[in-house]
Amino acid sequence: MAKKRMQDLVNIWKDKTITLQLKIKIMKTLMWTVMTYGAEGWTIKKKQEKKINSTEMWFYRRLLRISWRERRTDQSILEELNEERKLLNYIKKRKLTFFGHTCRSKCTLMKNIMQGRMEGKRQRGRPRINYFDNIKSWTQMTTREIYDVILERDVWRQMVDEAVRAANVLGNDAG
Repeated sequence: MAKKRMQDLVNIWKDKTITLQLKIKIMKTLMWTVMTYGAEGWTIKKKQEKKINSTEMWFYRRLLRISWRERRTDQSILEELNEERKLLNYIKKRKLTFFGHTCRSKCTLMKNIMQGRMEGKRQRGRPRINYFDNIKSWTQMTTREIYDVILERDVWRQMVDEAVRAANVLGNDAG
């Protein structure tokens, strides 16, 4: 749906009177909101991370009207726009803040769902990555530490910012 909206606004991307920075703001406002709708509930695996990153680059290429046949690297496009990859970090921040909000709430059913607790035996084989595994890997904390920090809203907010900043640094090193 976000890609469809991006294609529908081709007149804006072709308009030479609109500055590049304004086009980027329009893209983030209109496309990212559609793309990340419900992202707080996603379990993000490596495959989804790659898709999110490739979609973000697809948006930037459409914004600059660069064809895939031009064989431009992602890094050259980001340098031209003077941007960094932010969509995945935006999703991580939304997910972490939502997790803190739900864990502080009084609804125990929601807490159990977020923590992935279920009755019965699990299936054979390797355990699947669940919602809480994302939280633990992004914060680099144990379960007990996470629940201690979540109770203090300001400390959790600071922890979320640090986790997103760390993810941004790691993402830039890998790319």
